[in-house]
Amino acid sequence: HWDEGWNGADVDVIMGPFADDVVFASPFVPRLTGDPGQTTIDGAAALRRYVVDALARAGDVRYSLHQALTGTDTVVLVYTCHLPDGSDKPVGDLLRVGPDVKVVEWRCHYATDPTRWRP
Repeated sequence: HWDEGWNGADVDVIMGPFADDVVFASPFVPRLTGDPGQTTIDGAAALRRYVVDALARAGDVRYSLHQALTGTDTVVLVYTCHLPDGSDKPVGDLLRVGPDVKVVEWRCHYATDPTRWRP
């Protein structure tokens, strides 16, 4: 239901799989919080506020899920972010699942221009 939640702007569906103590990391966290030193959002309540804000800012962004890859305690979602300007951006999210089958860690990964990447 991941893409249905995002495409339908349904915060309850989006937040459904997350543990109370989830840690969320994204390159967009510092941009949205205004704090370049803050790279994570800690806890479901703070993540929910972040998601609500992201949905409000997203406008007509749409998501297409291509694959869900499973590991021993992780899931990787591979999807495309369709932006309002008509461009598409590939994205991959890593979700680590705890023993109670709730997501305890969510890390977003976005495509970058490889010529600008610095190890």
